[in-house]
Amino acid sequence: MAPESPAGSHESPIAQFSLRRKSIQMALALLLGLIVSIVLLLQAISAGHTTLVVLASLCLALVAFANFRHVHTGLRVVAVEMWIRQMGEGNLDYQVNLSGNDEVNEAAAALERLRQRSIEALQLDLVRKLSEDLQSKNDELEGVLSELRQTQDQIILRQKLVELGELTAGVAHEMRNPLNFMRNFSEASEELAAELSEAIAPLVADLPGDQRAAIEDLARDLTENLQRIRTHGDRADRIVRDMVMIGRGGGKRQPVDINDLLNDRAKIAFHSAQALDEEFEIDIRSDCDPDVGEMEVVPEEMGRVFLNLVGNACSAMDEKRRESDGDSGSYRPALSLSTERAAGEVVIRIRDNGTGIPAGSMDKIFNPFFTTKPSGTGVGLGLSFSSDVVRQYGGSITAESEPGEFTEMTIRLPAGGRSGPDAT
Repeated sequence: MAPESPAGSHESPIAQFSLRRKSIQMALALLLGLIVSIVLLLQAISAGHTTLVVLASLCLALVAFANFRHVHTGLRVVAVEMWIRQMGEGNLDYQVNLSGNDEVNEAAAALERLRQRSIEALQLDLVRKLSEDLQSKNDELEGVLSELRQTQDQIILRQKLVELGELTAGVAHEMRNPLNFMRNFSEASEELAAELSEAIAPLVADLPGDQRAAIEDLARDLTENLQRIRTHGDRADRIVRDMVMIGRGGGKRQPVDINDLLNDRAKIAFHSAQALDEEFEIDIRSDCDPDVGEMEVVPEEMGRVFLNLVGNACSAMDEKRRESDGDSGSYRPALSLSTERAAGEVVIRIRDNGTGIPAGSMDKIFNPFFTTKPSGTGVGLGLSFSSDVVRQYGGSITAESEPGEFTEMTIRLPAGGRSGPDAT
């Protein structure tokens, strides 16, 4: 659209050789010719010359026709000019229908083509603007959908946490009662054994040396066995307390030392595995980067992740140990824990030399209820739960394994969640 003239501005004067000036001059000349023809006709009539009358009449007719054509063409040119002005002001609905087959009509046809193309350009511009608006709305909807999916994942995760917490709390409660009885009765039995030793001491002193030594050895063995029962009971009670702590849901994010949390949960997972088989021993190698420091996490949730991963590693190593019992003990279970802070993220690796993961199962291990453990030993929620928790923090968890050789689980968390004086 042509810019409007400033208020109060005047149109420039007509140029010396402009079309408008030439049209006015032509009109004046034709008008003068018409007047002269009329004067000549009147004089010829008054003089009575027939030839002059005919010539004057023909001249008058030609001049009159020339005036008519000039006026008609001028009106059409004015109509085209008004059309151009309307288009310049952006009024594409204005249109002029002209008759004839001359340059003015060709100009009008060219203007009509220009008008159609301008309308198409405006329509394309409108379509482009609508497309941009739709794309903006689509991006906005995709953002909302992503937030909804994230919220849905969090709701599912919370539900899993609640169910796992209820299960853990119930099992821990049932275990603590017999553990308390075992600890209390072992302490009472120790006291009774001590009292019994004091009571029979005078009688034992009168017995022969070999009998007295045998009785003293029995009393000492009884006391040591009761102490072992109490020690292992206390150890089992600590494991149960840790299970209750881990089973509590709804924790809040707080600064947590990732290295300490990883090592602590690894010990709990090992003790849990060892409680099922006292012969199970592993070599735990910890290579944690002290620069990892603290991160803003929910300790119960991240602790469950580490507990699940180390627990799976212990199961795989124990299974391989059982399979290698006939190999003169050549297999030694080894667990490697490492952390590092690099490229704006914290990387946590848990590697074991157990049975590994079958190649056909690698793309399914994070699916809910999928497990490679024997039937009845796992429900397949550990890795699914761990993946949900890690993704909730904007991280990722991946697995690398070679069947029969090793499995390495890698957790990557954004370092932005790091806390402490040197956090970035």
